[in-house]
Amino acid sequence: MGKVDTLAYDIGNNRTRHVYIGSGILDSLPGCARELNADKFFIITDSNLENILKDKIKNLLAGVAETHILAFPAGEASKTLSTLEDIGSKILDLRATKSSVIVCLGGGVVGNLGGLTAALLFRGLRFFHIPTTMVAQIDSAIGQKQAVNYKMGKNLFGQYYAPEFVFIDFDFLRTLPERQIRAGLAESVKHGLCQESTFFDYIEEHAGDYSPKVIDYISRHTIELKLELLKIDPFEGKLDPQLELGHTIGHAVEIIKNGQLLHGESIAIGMVAEAALSCEMGYMKPELAAKIERIFKKLGLPTRIPADVPLEGVLEALRYDNKRRTARTDFFLLEDFTRFHKENGKIGTKVSEEVLKKVLESAY
Repeated sequence: MGKVDTLAYDIGNNRTRHVYIGSGILDSLPGCARELNADKFFIITDSNLENILKDKIKNLLAGVAETHILAFPAGEASKTLSTLEDIGSKILDLRATKSSVIVCLGGGVVGNLGGLTAALLFRGLRFFHIPTTMVAQIDSAIGQKQAVNYKMGKNLFGQYYAPEFVFIDFDFLRTLPERQIRAGLAESVKHGLCQESTFFDYIEEHAGDYSPKVIDYISRHTIELKLELLKIDPFEGKLDPQLELGHTIGHAVEIIKNGQLLHGESIAIGMVAEAALSCEMGYMKPELAAKIERIFKKLGLPTRIPADVPLEGVLEALRYDNKRRTARTDFFLLEDFTRFHKENGKIGTKVSEEVLKKVLESAY
């Protein structure tokens, strides 16, 4: 059994949660779960993992409490209110109580569906994450954002709700295809740009190296950087720019592709496009924009909006961006490493339709 490290993060109101992290640590799961004193565990997972991991995780938890598995079709297309209702209905049919605990076993879609189900059932059931993809381990499972998509945009129906803990076993990463690892690296690049330029350089220098030593270090340090932000802002409101870089345009592309692009692939496209937008506005030097595009190319990630994504579709999706506070979408535009452009002392830039269209047209 591997060594378990424990990282803590603030969830507001003087409350903390823990991230249990390590390699080969699954056998430690029952001990962590036992502390919750659950009467039942409901493992939420998708069709990709149902036959691979269900017996392993179920057997680990069954020694703690009665355990059930609920699976839905894998993919972004399942991140809907309909799937949420179906999961909730099945949990109720299995006689859940306020002492029951939901277990999110999978990637970001699983985590969001399970987390939002937990937030809504009985006005709040406890839950915890066992993230199995790199994006989920280093990003989506760390924090309180739980949401599902609606036809116009990403994460339009959601809630802030904290897991009891996050259980991260890096051994899951050994089973992933390289495409999934590359998608995860996009989130790490984001943190390098927003928080630590030397980390950006490390990722670029090790592009193409998928060894456990390199990937585990990048994953762990990305988690540490995100936890630093959550200590300051548990609800990810004031520090949205650092966590949402590339996500405005990236989410618009992602919702249109409806699962054909991975989340990390979409935000790589978004970061390149938003760097171009910052250049067009006169905030970022072209050299940095070129550097951002170069690292994603080195990592084997897409940097251009796919030709089958209509420009008008992107513009329409941007109108439903979930960060929107006024009639026009705010863009979080970098000027340089760790420095965002500010208007009236606040991060967030209004961009005219004319400029936005010009930049998007060149992003294909």
